Amino acid sequence: MQDIRPTSRWRNAKREEEEEFTAGLIEKDDCIYAELFPDSFIHQTEMVLEQYAASIAKLPNHPDSYPAIMKSIETAVLALNEINEVGGGGLIETEEREELCDYFDQVLIHCGLDVDDLAKSQNLGRYELTDDWREW
Repeated sequence: MQDIRPTSRWRNAKREEEEEFTAGLIEKDDCIYAELFPDSFIHQTEMVLEQYAASIAKLPNHPDSYPAIMKSIETAVLALNEINEVGGGGLIETEEREELCDYFDQVLIHCGLDVDDLAKSQNLGRYELTDDWREW
């Protein structure tokens, strides 16, 4: 699977911005990514996403696995809540939230799971899989 983690995009944006600053293409005041995405935030988030993907990959592609899949989603979301809270509550904003939620879905799809069926089995809408636990 290609690297679809939002943390990779965040890390690349930081690197590109630093290269532009070093080359004199932008001013220090125009550098925003280091503040938006501290290294510790990226690292901790990446660890959560890797653990989530690994836990989903271990589960059988069957509706009997849906409770375990939802538990994996819950565990990851609660961990991300904690990371965001420790970072002052503002590290995960709208764009980051959308990227993280898309990542959760893409992992499920990559593992051959029917996200619509999973959501229906939990009496949730298609894009509500993280809503019960998400604070960001």
